[in-house]
Amino acid sequence: MAAFDVRVFLFLHHAFGSWLGAAAVLSAVGGGWGALGLVPLWATPRFRGVARALSYVLVTNALFVFGLKRMVARARPCNCLPDVHALVFGTPTDFSFPSGHAAGSFAFCVFFAVLLWKADRFGRQARGLGAFALVLLALGVALSRIALGVHFPGDVLAGSIIGATIGGVGAQLHLRRTTP
Repeated sequence: MAAFDVRVFLFLHHAFGSWLGAAAVLSAVGGGWGALGLVPLWATPRFRGVARALSYVLVTNALFVFGLKRMVARARPCNCLPDVHALVFGTPTDFSFPSGHAAGSFAFCVFFAVLLWKADRFGRQARGLGAFALVLLALGVALSRIALGVHFPGDVLAGSIIGATIGGVGAQLHLRRTTP
């Protein structure tokens, strides 16, 4: 499996080389800057419940990812493959598996995608398009980590699954708690 992951990484890393600017922006958003979206939610009494639920989701996700990184201790591509360098931001010092950017962005986006899908304020098509756009944003963040040379595809896949699961479960729990 590791050899396959390296082959897929090298293919994708070189294929994405032409969109490094977009990858850098997506990676910055997925690196925690997107969590600034919590500030206006906390500031508005109507949305504090959503802010609280999303905060629980993001903290749970971060703790889970941190624990897995320490247990697995997988080296990053830029630290173990010849001629692969961390592009744009420099070489991260923590471990590679799972991708925290992928996990965090999927937790955030899937949380809101579920809330949007379940909302009754917009038409079904608008809700579906919005949920799809959120998941597409998370996918862009996840793929940016391969383009930048700091994660293998397996890291990104695992992080995406972890984040989507935690975000989806957190959204369902929030809806169950707030829906009569």
